[in-house]
Amino acid sequence: MPYTTYLVEKGSSHSFVAEAKPPTVTMPRIKALMTGSLPGFIDVVRNLNSPTLLEDNVITRAKAAGKRIIFYGDETWVKLFPKHFVEYDGTTSFFVSDYTEVDDNVTRHLDKVLKRRDWDVLILHYLGLDHIGHTSGPSSPLIGRKLSEMDSVLMKIHTSLLSEERETLLPNLLVLCGDHGMSEAGGHGASSVEEVNTAMILISSAFERKPGDVRRPKYIQQTDLAATLSIGLGLPIPKSSIGNLIFPVVEGKPMREQLRFLHLNTVQLSKLLQENVPSYKKGPRAASAQRPPGTERQGR
Repeated sequence: MPYTTYLVEKGSSHSFVAEAKPPTVTMPRIKALMTGSLPGFIDVVRNLNSPTLLEDNVITRAKAAGKRIIFYGDETWVKLFPKHFVEYDGTTSFFVSDYTEVDDNVTRHLDKVLKRRDWDVLILHYLGLDHIGHTSGPSSPLIGRKLSEMDSVLMKIHTSLLSEERETLLPNLLVLCGDHGMSEAGGHGASSVEEVNTAMILISSAFERKPGDVRRPKYIQQTDLAATLSIGLGLPIPKSSIGNLIFPVVEGKPMREQLRFLHLNTVQLSKLLQENVPSYKKGPRAASAQRPPGTERQGR
């Protein structure tokens, strides 16, 4: 993936290893990415027939704020968010032997949708790489070709966004991530290092980078994305989110803004603790120091 590698090593980006908690199957991981919470193992049973997601999440908040969201790819998203997209085209993940058409059905929309200016959020969920893993394993020669294809997709999207920015002068954000990893056998669902470690790259011209600035991938939790996207979009953080703001994303902002973003995250986490941990209490404020008699300050 030469283009992606360039962005990671020298481009305006921040790269991470995002830890996904088990079960490492698609539906619970989408829920974790969008709610910031930890789904339970009951979601493994629901994975093939996902009910509408009622828990507070980034997608519902974005739609309520008037954001126009378009989706193409794994139909699990359509089942979780049935009335949230202004346009969508879901593909089934049932036929794991198909690693070509499932991705072509996503990419075929790109040329047209990238030329349009009638959307705020575009979500693409490609299945081909996952299907190759299931059928042939991570060492299959098909993996390299599929990664090259995905690199071309990322380049197409990124160059289109940069072209748009030259007109609007407003930065976009491109997020590249996986919902789960892949075991040495090619499957997923359990808690091996290969299954829980996922790539996450955030790319934006807002992340200025000087020549020679080496940014090594940091370790974060997959649940951190929901809080970060919410703050970036100017939305409330989902109520049940346990995630932290991914701080490198805002390090280039003025200190006052950084503190405001951290305060928003802290208030949300504090409310979550108060509602779910009966013994939780806020720490007392530091008492002001007592002054000896006769030493009171004068004036204002």
